[in-house]
Amino acid sequence: MNDGILGNVLAAFMPALLLDLHGNLLYVNENASKLLNLRERDDPPDRYSEPTHYDHIIGSRTGMYWPVISRLPAMGLPACVNMRCGERRIQWQLTRADKHYLLTGSETVYIEGTNLFDHLPFGLQQFTDNGIHIRSNRFQDGIWNGLDLAPAQPGYNFFDEPLFLETGLTAILEDTLNTGQTTCRNILLGYRSHTGNNITRILPAWYEAITFTFAVQEERQLFLMLRDITTQQLSTMQLEKSARLLDLIIEHLPVGYIQFDHFGFIRRINQAQREFFQYRGGLEETHYNIMNDPFARLYGLDEIFQQVMLNNEVLRLEKLVDFSRDMQWTGQDREIWLDLTIFPLQDPVDKEQIVVMLVNDITDSKLESQMRNQLQRNTEQLRLFFDAVDMGYARMEQDGTFSFVNRKAEEMAGRSIEPGSNIHQLIPELGLEAAFELRFTAALTSGLSESFSEYFPNWEKWYDFMISPMKDGSVSVFVHDITDSRNMQRDLSRVNRELNKLNRSLVNQNQQLEEFAHITSHNLRAPIANLKALMQMYMDSVITDEKEQYLSLLQEVILKIDETLNDLVDVVQIRKDFNVEREELRFTERLQHVKDVLLVDIEKSGIRLTTSFEAAPVLMFPRVYLDSIFQNLITNAIRYRTDERIPCLHLESRREGSLIILTAEDNGVGIDMERFGSKLFGFRKTFHKNKDAKGLGLFITKTQVEAMGGSIRAESTPGQGTKFIITFKTE
Repeated sequence: MNDGILGNVLAAFMPALLLDLHGNLLYVNENASKLLNLRERDDPPDRYSEPTHYDHIIGSRTGMYWPVISRLPAMGLPACVNMRCGERRIQWQLTRADKHYLLTGSETVYIEGTNLFDHLPFGLQQFTDNGIHIRSNRFQDGIWNGLDLAPAQPGYNFFDEPLFLETGLTAILEDTLNTGQTTCRNILLGYRSHTGNNITRILPAWYEAITFTFAVQEERQLFLMLRDITTQQLSTMQLEKSARLLDLIIEHLPVGYIQFDHFGFIRRINQAQREFFQYRGGLEETHYNIMNDPFARLYGLDEIFQQVMLNNEVLRLEKLVDFSRDMQWTGQDREIWLDLTIFPLQDPVDKEQIVVMLVNDITDSKLESQMRNQLQRNTEQLRLFFDAVDMGYARMEQDGTFSFVNRKAEEMAGRSIEPGSNIHQLIPELGLEAAFELRFTAALTSGLSESFSEYFPNWEKWYDFMISPMKDGSVSVFVHDITDSRNMQRDLSRVNRELNKLNRSLVNQNQQLEEFAHITSHNLRAPIANLKALMQMYMDSVITDEKEQYLSLLQEVILKIDETLNDLVDVVQIRKDFNVEREELRFTERLQHVKDVLLVDIEKSGIRLTTSFEAAPVLMFPRVYLDSIFQNLITNAIRYRTDERIPCLHLESRREGSLIILTAEDNGVGIDMERFGSKLFGFRKTFHKNKDAKGLGLFITKTQVEAMGGSIRAESTPGQGTKFIITFKTE
């Protein structure tokens, strides 16, 4: 085998040495023996008397000892060392060959002052066995400078450095001194600044520290090799941190986590899975396998696992599982709806395919969904019911937000109403300060239903509302369109008023007819009797002068009858004009008009007229009637004045509720109300010896006032005057 290894080398006539894994010399060819002053050999080492180790042959002469150069191939670095061999400069290169190392030499150009020790891509430092610095390469010096240390100074004692005691580097060297074995350990030596993109960061400085000993001229020395592994260490730490974070996340997932290997055995479950399914035993320790578990196969979980593994696909499904049928693994004893997500993964370490199953209990959400569906069906049925009734219905929250509105309510509102909209914004007519809002608040406060009706001028509609608080905190509002009913009531009320008015008119007319018949019979009986008597006397008389005298008397009686009939016609006309037009009249203006008509009589009589119309200046009344009333009151005061004092008449108006009162108080002769009060307003009734009195003025005034629904009365004391009180209806 050894000959086979060296065959190619010998054929090329290159210097070559074969070493074992510990650096012991096994074979050397002729070219190498000449260069190194070694005897060519192929005997076993125990029969070879010359130095047999790499360190004695090359290491001691170059400073590149076996613990250092033997690690370079594993680090992916060229394991080369330059060495002067007589007059020639040879570069020795170490190559791993199965269970051996091959050291081959080639002649190279030697540059004065350069050697492998200084050009190694890692730090290397040599100490005495008591820690005194001997030498270090450039890379090592750069490491110390970066950490603001100076262990490469002459006479520096490595064991006295506090930082090395703190970081454990001193302990590594001491272990090597005590055991004589090579020691390798990762050490955080400190921190250093790193600037990039105008940002300075403080980063840790991690190094791989390798220590070994070697006897140089029979004196044991220490060697320290430092290799910067900060990047690898940070990556490893980040990976470990990610792994810990992932483990933490998995363990505290709010859903169950089950990890299977590619055979179906459980590798891991998290806390949620353990607690929620109340596992009776540790599934990891009991070798649970989803492929052969009867309960899993009952619900097809084994087939799902195979599908995910074989097709490399993600599956998500919902299953209703009755855990009371599993008596081995779980303490659950009820039906549970499971939301399962199953997907394949590759294990980052061993690269094997694994399957992860996420398990979520969705029983509550399923029940909630079923309840929501049932609620939706109930809502639809409720909508169908309320859409079938001829009444608006709305269900809303206490802030006025609609949750349900039937079609009739939308028709009444004249718009579509979506759930979630607010009544105050959508229908301002029912908003703040409206009767609806006040009753709505009252119902919420008392917890009792509120019923009321309201007219909306903009819509010309009457609506009847009932607001009922519900036990769940919502409010039901029932709305009924009562416009037709209200219009019918209004029309009925109008008809009733007209009927009542007509009835009163008929009663009044009947009374007037009876009165008229009485007046007619009373006032015409005597004249007609006189007329009949005169006619009989005329017929019986034979004397011409006597007949002419009877004719003259007949003419006078006929004139009186005609006058009486005309007065009766005037009264009938007043009573006939029951619906005479009313207009807005001002007392002062109509009184002035009458004063202008009676100017001569007023001036002649010297009567003083005073008024006080400020409390009620206006009256809705037929103008001709009010003028007639003022004229009769003034002429009556003039006609029945007394010579003992200047005649006066005071007219005053005031309001009493819906009535207007007009008083006319004079200082005339007065009248005995006990004797004549009942006849005061009679037809052609006079109570004084005034030749101008006909007994018609007060009768006509009473007729005009009563025709408009009013009344008139008098208060009087003989010798002091009379006060007439007239009451007008304003409606």
